[in-house]
Amino acid sequence: MTVEVLEKDKLNLTIKIEGYPLDLINGLRRYAMSEVPTLAVEDVVIIENSSLVYDEIIAHRLGLVPLKTPKKYLEMKDAQLMLVLDASANDSVRTVYSGDLVPVEDKEVKPVSNEIPILKLAPKQNIKLEAYAKLGKGKKHSKYSPTSKSIVKPTPVINIINPKTDSAKQIVDSCPRNVFEIINGNLVAKNPYACTFCEECLKVDRKNLEISEKPGSYILSIESIGQLEAKDIILESVNLIIKDLDEFNKRLEAL
Repeated sequence: MTVEVLEKDKLNLTIKIEGYPLDLINGLRRYAMSEVPTLAVEDVVIIENSSLVYDEIIAHRLGLVPLKTPKKYLEMKDAQLMLVLDASANDSVRTVYSGDLVPVEDKEVKPVSNEIPILKLAPKQNIKLEAYAKLGKGKKHSKYSPTSKSIVKPTPVINIINPKTDSAKQIVDSCPRNVFEIINGNLVAKNPYACTFCEECLKVDRKNLEISEKPGSYILSIESIGQLEAKDIILESVNLIIKDLDEFNKRLEAL
């Protein structure tokens, strides 16, 4: 059983997993999307709104703004934190962005991006409100999901039968994932793990290429929206699976 990191930064984590059942790996993928909790705006109190945008639309847009979620809140089911928005337009049209949403109780709980447009104010218009962020899960509403990508695929195995094939250039150009490259006149698979089994290269030259799946080997790829780091999403998924299995085991023993 092995776990190998193929790509890692704050927002992306790609790992190759061998020797573990696909059911478990797919469970991690699903928990990352739907079970790992994050903070998002749930309630909005409109104090003043002289814009042309309805209160309900503003509240809906605020709910879809991803918020940084410190790990200390992951176990606090009743966590509620306030952010305020107070913006005015003077003599010209003003766009109100997510960066205008100011945290009150915890400065770490802030929008992932400051450049998400919320609404536009015409001259002399104002918007003032209080937004309350609560903890939730993606299975309740997608605004709570911490991932923009959560996928599992078999590990590709690419066999180049004739590296000097005349169709090498066409094979390189046909691949949408830039898997292939020509080095010193030889066709090589420089990035085999990027292969998505689309088989575009096989349409060019099926005689000199073989693409298969490595048995018992899978690639799990997570992309974070930004509320949590990708590594923390996976670790929390593991913790939640263990917790749910422990609870399931206790219920079985009580039968």
